[in-house]
Amino acid sequence: MTRTIGLLHPGQMGAAVGAQLRAGRSRTLWCPEGRSEASLRRAEDAGLESASLAELVEASEVIISLVPPTYAEATAAAVEEEGFSGIYVEANAIRSARVEAIAAAMTGTVVDACVIGAPPLDHDPAVPTRFFASGPEESLRLVGDIFSGTAVEFRELAPQIGSASGLKTAQAVVQKGSRMLAALGHALAADHGVGQELADSVHGWSHPAADPAQLPPLARRAWRWEPEMHDTARALADAGLPAEAIEAIAETLKAWEVFTDHTAPDLDGVLSALHRPEHAGSHSP
Repeated sequence: MTRTIGLLHPGQMGAAVGAQLRAGRSRTLWCPEGRSEASLRRAEDAGLESASLAELVEASEVIISLVPPTYAEATAAAVEEEGFSGIYVEANAIRSARVEAIAAAMTGTVVDACVIGAPPLDHDPAVPTRFFASGPEESLRLVGDIFSGTAVEFRELAPQIGSASGLKTAQAVVQKGSRMLAALGHALAADHGVGQELADSVHGWSHPAADPAQLPPLARRAWRWEPEMHDTARALADAGLPAEAIEAIAETLKAWEVFTDHTAPDLDGVLSALHRPEHAGSHSP
């Protein structure tokens, strides 16, 4: 059975997920209004079908929201304003309280979801992309069905809203928090002229941050990670857990705000940028 799915909006992850939905024989719509040329190219490469938001809402049985975390509420509100009554999959990296508020404001059924892993690639099945979801059983069954036969592994969680978003924020503490701590360690080692020795000492660790070559690509994602880490800190505070360390990591990410997905920083520049302005230029051994 061919289903029509709305995808908002095709960033790097969203476009890759959209391509997989098409591979699973779903008609996949996106809305180009207000989107960048880069989004247009990604959507075209993924084979997505363009439509106005009103057309997308009217035609779609399921709408998946994969946007920068800051825009999660605005995206849901725009869909609700168009009168959507289907299944709205809130798959953004936001804390559970925000998902619960979105669900309370929506007319249709809301599924709480998160994507963990790299964007799905047809040619690399060894790199899993897992789509976790929580919500009403019937809705989960339908969402799982649209990913059947694709490179996205669908995983069903508990029926209550908050489980998937709770998993995502917990994963952010482990994954993004540890990577930023590793970046500070590599920066300190570089200050003392022992960067290679540190890299050699952690060689073979399973964590990607053990390799300093992983840091420039990380820096290019900092503009997206900073608001997510602030939100993660709020999730920790809401749970009665210490949030100060994650807040500090979010603030540290501001040092990399000069880098974007379109820049190509080198390792020296990425490590140098972590230093406070008053120490700039004074950290060479």
